Amino acid sequence: MTFTARILAICALIFCGSLDPSRLSGADRRSRPIQSVPSGRPVNFADAWAHPAISQNADLIWKSLHDIGSGKAIVFSPDLSEPGNRQFFHTLGFQYFEDPDWRVVIQQIKDHNESHPENRIETLLIQSHGTNGDALKLQRGNQPDAARSYIAPAALQERLEGSGVRVCVLAACNAGRLFREENYRAVRKGEGNRLFEPPTLGIINASPDYDAIRASMIFVRRTESHIELINECRLAEFSPATQAAVEGGTAKDKTVNKIAVPEILIQLLLRDDSLHLVAGGSETEISRTETNENYREKLITRFLKFVNSVADRKNS
Repeated sequence: MTFTARILAICALIFCGSLDPSRLSGADRRSRPIQSVPSGRPVNFADAWAHPAISQNADLIWKSLHDIGSGKAIVFSPDLSEPGNRQFFHTLGFQYFEDPDWRVVIQQIKDHNESHPENRIETLLIQSHGTNGDALKLQRGNQPDAARSYIAPAALQERLEGSGVRVCVLAACNAGRLFREENYRAVRKGEGNRLFEPPTLGIINASPDYDAIRASMIFVRRTESHIELINECRLAEFSPATQAAVEGGTAKDKTVNKIAVPEILIQLLLRDDSLHLVAGGSETEISRTETNENYREKLITRFLKFVNSVADRKNS
């Protein structure tokens, strides 16, 4: 497969909101704005992608494929996904949500954590559109009448409050733009933004009195402004042991052959030294910077080797 065929470049979103855990008195809250965007602070791998057995050698800490995504979930905009995504990520132990309606996705996350206390989602990775930093968008396609919804970052934080989700990693191009004061709490369409299409399933904003400084969940993004990529992999590229594990839940369904894997997820799983994370802060400029092509190919190769090593270990 050519490298071009592997990579699906998308401008999604990443938004992060690291919040000061200190609590203000009622009088202080009335005398200050309900929420301002906090200053950025570095976030390490242990905080962003915690695992009870985490080690420097990432491929040595999992005894089976299902352990890889334990306690974690992935949200995909339907138009960015591939047919094999759900089964592949389930095989790796992730919970997987794919729907154009934010309300549906949020409720599914809450329902899972309520009904599965033994395997609650604590870390969420969202692969959605960033709409040039104006809003988080889920959609089935780019047709004007396609099923589509938008949510402001603070509104997502508000809706997931108390759900048990502790960290939300947002995979998107130029994620820091979502931290702008004018976009954090309410969806606002930038002038001339052609990526902002009709909200056929609605828009979700934060409540006027929502005090995000009390939030128990933080948002994490890539430190530098960056174009995020989705890597297209084929099941045939994995080892026989990995293929057998994935196909075991599909009766060898041919549609599972293609899989879309966010680049930032690969870097998190590999604990890649080039990935730097931040909570808080904002950006205003749009960057066209992306990972070097040769390095991207090396990441994909390392990812295949990593997954195969875990699958092969179980059968050894």
